[in-house]
Amino acid sequence: MKPLLHSKKPLGFLNRFFTWLDGAPLWLAGFPLMAVLFAPYLILKQGSVFPVHDQLDETLLTYVLNARHLFDSGTVFPEILGGIGKSGMQPSAVLFIPLYALFSPLTAFLIQYLAVCASGFWGMYGSVKKLSGSSILALAMAGAFCMLPVQPIYGLSIMGVPLLLCAFLLLSEKKHVAAAYSMIVFFGLTTHLVLIGYAVLSFWLLDILIRLIQKRHNFHVYCGFGALTAVYIIVNYRLFTELLLGRSNYASHRDELVNASAPFLETAKDVFLHGAQHAEPLHDYLILPIVILLAGEGIYCLSMKKKGKLETQLQKTYLLALGGMAALIGIALFYAFCKSRPTVDFKNSVNGFLRYFQAERFYWLYPSLWYLEFALVFAFLWKMHKTAFWYKTAALVLVLLPTINLIKVNSSFYMNVNQINNGSGITGYISWESFYAEDLMEQLENAIGKEMSTYRIAHLGISPAPALMHGFYTADGYSNNYPLEYKHRFRQVIAGELARNEEACAYFDCWGSRCYLFNSVTGTYWMLQKGSGVQYENLQFDLEALKGLGCEYIFSGGQITDAEEMGLTFLGYFETEDSYWGIWLYELSVSQNEQGKQV
Repeated sequence: MKPLLHSKKPLGFLNRFFTWLDGAPLWLAGFPLMAVLFAPYLILKQGSVFPVHDQLDETLLTYVLNARHLFDSGTVFPEILGGIGKSGMQPSAVLFIPLYALFSPLTAFLIQYLAVCASGFWGMYGSVKKLSGSSILALAMAGAFCMLPVQPIYGLSIMGVPLLLCAFLLLSEKKHVAAAYSMIVFFGLTTHLVLIGYAVLSFWLLDILIRLIQKRHNFHVYCGFGALTAVYIIVNYRLFTELLLGRSNYASHRDELVNASAPFLETAKDVFLHGAQHAEPLHDYLILPIVILLAGEGIYCLSMKKKGKLETQLQKTYLLALGGMAALIGIALFYAFCKSRPTVDFKNSVNGFLRYFQAERFYWLYPSLWYLEFALVFAFLWKMHKTAFWYKTAALVLVLLPTINLIKVNSSFYMNVNQINNGSGITGYISWESFYAEDLMEQLENAIGKEMSTYRIAHLGISPAPALMHGFYTADGYSNNYPLEYKHRFRQVIAGELARNEEACAYFDCWGSRCYLFNSVTGTYWMLQKGSGVQYENLQFDLEALKGLGCEYIFSGGQITDAEEMGLTFLGYFETEDSYWGIWLYELSVSQNEQGKQV
């Protein structure tokens, strides 16, 4: 072999360099990449910014509450919505619960985020490396994939799919089986059955059926499936006992969920092109190159097959790429089917699990599948030995540049660098510190002056999450599984206001996971910022019903101008320099009957 720096051919050095690089252990690049990606959080600390919706305002609290009651023998979390069973507040990744018992919520969250991001990088790197044999291609895909703006609060339900695929490939080859089983158990403990578990198990079961038909038995592949299934059963034993044995001690509010339909073709097209909620692959600029390469490679395969010169390795890679595209199209069509009118009408006609189970969540595989698909069509080029490595690398970079830029401007890394450079005054971002507003919550606790477990509070125009994080007990809250009976009792509180706001009425009655003081002034909005100038007047709340839920205080994001007439006592206005919120504190002190006014 000629020395790396010596070649008589033009550009020979570049080709030799990239040939060498393509076989180098580029997985090591993950370490400096993680350091760079998480440096902004170490700089900003409490000033770090993260998406609030469905993360800071709800799912994060499932970890916090489970950590607070980690060693409790009770089955109820008393802090929220009058008390919710533990099955109603199960986090997406149980393995991370101890972090929230050992560290502050922010530190625990960042460790969880690092675990998710690192798993995404090395899982994608390992999968692409095994499928393509290329370190360069593996590094490119892993670097782009791990920067996607996923919400780490859902654990590895998105980022962990390539890691599981890597374990599956190892078991298929009967190599490093101990490491593969470890990855499978890790995946099971850091994902949730109803978010992604049933989807990956379905594809794994399909592979097993094909193996059985073709009589290509593999003991480790079968055991890997059994191991992941066993982990999910153990972690979700409460769910299984409720569904299979009917041992739930309450009817869930989801029994009244009303599913909404969507046009079939339009929905399928939208999902295929853009993904869907919580699982946006940002693959807009990858679709055309993938389709062009698939078509070109298909023509090449047909041509070479007729000549009897088609290499087995190339044929296998192309068939994998075709299968990947079929899976992507199939998932989009299945999503549209689940949202179609006939399916939705059926779901709304039944009760229980079938009514509210979101089978369409196969689309959570999309971020992984799109980048693996891109890797496969490029792997075909990589395995065509006639093309120089530096040409391939240059083509890869050029095609990826638009996607890398799209990922960059949507990533949490970019958002936090922007926050460092400009601050919330310019960016408009809500920091961890300003959202949870610990100093503000402490002021409110001191103003009330009683043990927090002895009373409950409700929120008007603002999220209950900061209060719950601080340790307050709330009559309201956000949960995807709380007692239907409590929803009915809470509806009595807001019935007068729902009658005045059709949109809020439909939002609460047809969904209801946000059990808030919806009203005719701010509707379903729950992010009133300090200085908003919002004022409430003539609110038709049933305060006696609210008292019946144990509520004694209201935290309001706007001033209630006729508080005294309603039967409320104003106790003061509170805000801090860093808090997102400005809160008017009211006490439910006088009954409506004594006031002689029906509110």
